[in-house]
Amino acid sequence: MLGHCWTLLGITPDLKKDGDWFRTTLGGRSVFVQRFGDAIRGFENRCAHRFYPLRTSDKGNGPIVCGFHHWHYNQNGHAVGIPNCLELFGTHPLNVGAKLVTLDIATCGSLIFGRFPGGRSSECLEEYLGEGFPILNAMCAMPGRPQRLNDRIAANWKLSMEITLDDYHNVAIHHRERYARNSEIGYFRFGLHSAHFTGHADTLASMSMACRENRYSPSDYRIFNIFPNLAVSIFNARPYWFCHVQLFAPTSPGQTHHRGWLFQTGLPAKERVLDRWTRPFSDVSRAYLVRHFTKKIGDEDHRACEQMQTIAHQFEGSPILGAHEKRIEWFEESYEAAMSRGEAISDTRRQERAKGSTVLTPTGSGP
Repeated sequence: MLGHCWTLLGITPDLKKDGDWFRTTLGGRSVFVQRFGDAIRGFENRCAHRFYPLRTSDKGNGPIVCGFHHWHYNQNGHAVGIPNCLELFGTHPLNVGAKLVTLDIATCGSLIFGRFPGGRSSECLEEYLGEGFPILNAMCAMPGRPQRLNDRIAANWKLSMEITLDDYHNVAIHHRERYARNSEIGYFRFGLHSAHFTGHADTLASMSMACRENRYSPSDYRIFNIFPNLAVSIFNARPYWFCHVQLFAPTSPGQTHHRGWLFQTGLPAKERVLDRWTRPFSDVSRAYLVRHFTKKIGDEDHRACEQMQTIAHQFEGSPILGAHEKRIEWFEESYEAAMSRGEAISDTRRQERAKGSTVLTPTGSGP
């Protein structure tokens, strides 16, 4: 239902060579993304002929050829090669008019976003991300291949997304020594999305401007939750800054595929001479330790969500949300707004839905 929203599909380091492709999901449908020279294209993973899956593994390289009857498609999704076409269909392949369902594709930094066309929103990716676009563009320029942290979570995707919006669980779940004070946290809302800042070195607007002008120097922890199912955080592993990209892809009402990418950013760091001298050695141990602790925190979150899922059938009414759970409320409002304004309307139901829509008006920021 959310396939018409811009959604993270994968990363450009996985499409380095011409013909490279990877398979993923969008709105519960199997899709694949492929490089054709300088262009990146996306298609639903379904042959137009007899609906056989065109990609039957997670990644690879090569032309789009159906393994059922060897129909061959070009970079625009048109069937350009159909075996025995003149005899079987009485015309040439291009005249058959077979075409794959194509996706809208756009990039931000090393992140590849996609959506099914046809929703009521015509926003390009930059408009959809708003002030978050230059920030993600700066944070998510991946140097080489990142570390990967993948997991299967036995919980609904919204539970997994919402725990990244919750700053109240850190003592109970992550064994932190104390609860954060309201004055230590800044919350920002932009469009359907939100952000959490610690410290007071900048605001969302000032960080966005600094990133756009290529002069941003990080100082504290930041996490950006991009609707519907993306979380991007930046944190310090002295003296360098790391970025963690997390995608919570639903596979069923009670199962989520967590895909994570972890990497050291190229953002400015307060390096000492000793840091530069020892970096060829310290980078290896630093990367290992960052991965270890990032995975530990993620595992704790995932297991908490799985405990909630065991009694999800008992959820009734509305939760009692405190100040450190404000962004969960914003997320639920974004979800309702996206569903009602048509970004999440499936092709078969679009004409059946009421004409009226509820549009979420972006608000300002506040703790």
